[in-house]
Amino acid sequence: MRHETFLGGSIGVLYRQIVSKYPNGVKFVSTQLVRNGEKIRYAISFKQIDNEINTAFENAFIEKIEGLEDKIAKLESLDDMESLNNSYINTIKEELQAKGMDAKWLDQISKILVKNNLDKDLIMNYIFDELDDSLIFSKQDKQPPKIIMMTGPTGVGKTTAIAKMANYYKDKVDTSKMAFINLDHYRVAASEQLKSYANLMDVEYGDVEDASEFSRELDRFQDKELIFVDTGGISPFDINRLLETVSFIRGASSHDLSIVLVLCATLKKEDLIAMHEHFSFLNPDNIIITKFDETSSISGLVDFLRSCQTSLYFFSAGQDIVKDLIPASSDYLLDRLAKEWQNIECEAL
Repeated sequence: MRHETFLGGSIGVLYRQIVSKYPNGVKFVSTQLVRNGEKIRYAISFKQIDNEINTAFENAFIEKIEGLEDKIAKLESLDDMESLNNSYINTIKEELQAKGMDAKWLDQISKILVKNNLDKDLIMNYIFDELDDSLIFSKQDKQPPKIIMMTGPTGVGKTTAIAKMANYYKDKVDTSKMAFINLDHYRVAASEQLKSYANLMDVEYGDVEDASEFSRELDRFQDKELIFVDTGGISPFDINRLLETVSFIRGASSHDLSIVLVLCATLKKEDLIAMHEHFSFLNPDNIIITKFDETSSISGLVDFLRSCQTSLYFFSAGQDIVKDLIPASSDYLLDRLAKEWQNIECEAL
């Protein structure tokens, strides 16, 4: 029994060449698609056998593989990936788009994947790798900025995030060398909450009303190594609050402020995009995402983080100031996504 491989541009033509050469029949081992740039070829491996080939089976087989060739030819000529019905790639793309991933980004990924013969696991791994490459993370092993100013919409957890970060950095900076400054005089009991954290952690506390006082307070704390500044939550429609925050930043222009935008994982992707655009005039250095514990779906969030191109600083998943702050990492996001996407069902082409 001899093993051979025929290579050519058409499965049907190759099959007829094999039958012509070995009229008594062969046992097929494998059929492979071989891509060289834009050129497609097929490799058919087989073993010669002695029994005569069944003509009816031969005709049925030829008809089947010619039908497969037609499908492949159509797929090779398609630019619009929506026409890839019943394929792994198309089904995965549709399901991920429904979960909140961007259609144009998925199209770009699909155009690469369709050129390669990959199974579901390899397709998903490729998508995870692309996401990993597109996310930007702040390095946590370096010394933190001296002044960290927390900004963001109302109710995202800025004040609690300050307490968590102070606890996180206490191994690098003693709490006696830290200070909290409150600029929020709109939310009920905002100053009391931050002040209670300061008392709990033995951190100095300051409460200021306007931009000039803010600058003086920063001067008062010039011997501190780490200062956290809490600002009031800002609605996208509240221009006065927006301008007030700008005035605080300008009033402290002689100090090096690191602006952190705090957003929460429970926001819709459209709202995350709007909030990021709304606060972009502040040129935030980093983003903190809170309330991971309050949502089971983060696809839209990850798609936003992929596209926003601002460094990710910390993730928060609970109210415990000791345990629930996580240095931002792709491992955390991709592990969450893997669980969310594990039930994606798809059919082969």
